[in-house]
Amino acid sequence: MNENFKRVRDQIIDFNSDHQTLFSMPNTLKRLMSVMYYYEKPMTLDDMTELLGMSKASMSIAVRELDEMGLVKKIWKKGERKDIYQVEEDNYDSFIKFFCYHWRKSVVPQTNELKKFISELQEIRDKDDLDVESKELLEKDLKKLYSGIEYLDWLNRLIQSFESHEIFDFIPKMSME
Repeated sequence: MNENFKRVRDQIIDFNSDHQTLFSMPNTLKRLMSVMYYYEKPMTLDDMTELLGMSKASMSIAVRELDEMGLVKKIWKKGERKDIYQVEEDNYDSFIKFFCYHWRKSVVPQTNELKKFISELQEIRDKDDLDVESKELLEKDLKKLYSGIEYLDWLNRLIQSFESHEIFDFIPKMSME
């Protein structure tokens, strides 16, 4: 490969891994995704280790995490005995998979916790003898909890609009080619 081209390409990979829109992603994962994206070929852990200069154990952990989010997938290649991975090459899908994965990790437990609190407050309201001030506070708290459930439901529908690609009906993808 031409040295000037290799130098600029390496700079592009560095820039991409530093400035990816997957903001809260650890640097190791961003760097690995960037390298895999620009090298445009499925890679083994050995390939990744060689290109990134990191340990095979670190690469294995990074690939496992990216696989869990749906940002890389294991592929089969005839005659190859090692695991081979390919990165998600669509920037829109990478964004959707990364953020929806993290949003869901937050939305589901929060929703369950709020529902538990609602149930507990309803039980107290129905069974306990509360003074007027406590009853008023309990009702206000229930309203706030229901509002939280409504918000989390909205967030869940937003996540679904990304996953179903309905979001592109409102904010279309643009092609720069």
